Amino acid sequence: MNYRSGVPRYLQIAEALRDHLRGEGERIPSEHQLCAQYKVSRPTIRQALDILVQEGLLYRHAGRGTFSTPTPGGDRKLRVIGSIDDMIALGDETWFKLIAREMVRVPANIAQSLHLPPGSEAYRVIGVRHSDTGPFQHVTAYLPPEIGAALSDEDLSKTSLIGAIERQLSVPIKILEQVTDAALAPRHVAELLQVRPRTPLLLFERTYFAMSGEPVEHAITYQSSRRYPFRVVLSRPERRS
Repeated sequence: MNYRSGVPRYLQIAEALRDHLRGEGERIPSEHQLCAQYKVSRPTIRQALDILVQEGLLYRHAGRGTFSTPTPGGDRKLRVIGSIDDMIALGDETWFKLIAREMVRVPANIAQSLHLPPGSEAYRVIGVRHSDTGPFQHVTAYLPPEIGAALSDEDLSKTSLIGAIERQLSVPIKILEQVTDAALAPRHVAELLQVRPRTPLLLFERTYFAMSGEPVEHAITYQSSRRYPFRVVLSRPERRS
């Protein structure tokens, strides 16, 4: 297995194991076998298995081993966010219903986030992201005018804006800045997410930056964790001795 730099190995192993699970109650190789297969230590393998157990994809049977969960409950996703690649993967495994995309004059705080002069216009995309359990995310994203124009005809139904920016415009995204808060669902958001108005939701404000340091997207997202929960994993780079 070729490991990606910047992402903990146990997350990459969990991803690899997840991709091969069939949900048929199959027995998973022993920790010793997995250590040999992935060339890592036992604690790393245990961390990877723990993630899949908490997701409901695996269960442990004392004295017998670890098995994939054969019940429908194992289909419920717990999105593990450990990198920008994981954010792009979220867009690939769900689908997006576009509501509007247009050029608008943006508030001062949005202009500042996009490094635009006060009173500037930006390209705004509004839509709802769906998983197999229903709508879970209301997105209002703002793009610099040149990026928005380049993606004006792009089909966003099976990708994300950052995925489209990387794949279609060949602009690698280097940094994500995020502010997380809790909020009560505004009426228009609640209607689209099929929840009651003032239902507690997660509120994210995210700004994505290209390798050059220039912002390429600022997004305001309301999310129902009940329909699409996820885990955030923070890691530290290894210190050189």
